[in-house]
Amino acid sequence: MRESETSFYLVSAGAFQRLDHDWILKWMPNDGSVQFENLTNSNGVLVVAGPKARDLMQKVSKDDFSNENFKWLSSKMVDVGYAPVNAMRVNFVGELGWELHHPIEYQNHIFDKLMEAGKDLGIKPFGIRAMNSLRVEKSYKLVGTELSIEYSPYESGLDRFIHPNKGSFIGLEALNKWREKGFNNKLVTLEIHNPKDADVLGNNPIYENGSVIGRATGGDYGFRLGKSIALGMVKPELGNVGQKLKVEILGEKYDATILDESPYDPENKLLRA
Repeated sequence: MRESETSFYLVSAGAFQRLDHDWILKWMPNDGSVQFENLTNSNGVLVVAGPKARDLMQKVSKDDFSNENFKWLSSKMVDVGYAPVNAMRVNFVGELGWELHHPIEYQNHIFDKLMEAGKDLGIKPFGIRAMNSLRVEKSYKLVGTELSIEYSPYESGLDRFIHPNKGSFIGLEALNKWREKGFNNKLVTLEIHNPKDADVLGNNPIYENGSVIGRATGGDYGFRLGKSIALGMVKPELGNVGQKLKVEILGEKYDATILDESPYDPENKLLRA
């Protein structure tokens, strides 16, 4: 998040803290002009997501959370109860919502305020498994699975974020060599038809005419769609919407069809609501 012309707020997955700290330290100038301080243990994040997220935030804060005042992909400093909160209108589940970044000493206070105010709205905590189900319905990518040093950003579907003509940047030379060599994979979203009692977990082989042409990177049952969904890397020539493939789950092959990216709310109407 860009806080100002010269300030950025960077958040990463907790599991990759050491990797990301190492990367930042590796590329920092060594002239003392940049200082590194690990703030992980001093900050917390709570996610409020769902169709009633705005109603909840209006109950716990005097700030204005209307769409006109607080647009999607923006952030504002607000108060939740007595706590100062950096509220960001983003989340990883594909619903209306906010991430509430705060000093860790306020976390219990914020949590209690949310749960108390949300009783009439049917509020409930949700965990990592629920988040995974929701994110695959949106074709949201995870670092270490869909996003990996094994794949180029183009293969992972990040081409709209890459501007190779903007000037020199870290990785440009390697990326150009990769482009010249050609890409062997394309990230796709698949519907698995009529699975028995299990869904794709990851690393499941993907077949076409009996030959392995890729692998699933992740998957889950999508309860909003009522479908078994998987994300996977396949050969680019077989990565078109409507392509029929087979995916192996627990030793048995199931029919699968490539879907348009983000099959749940593809136009992000709920996120922008």
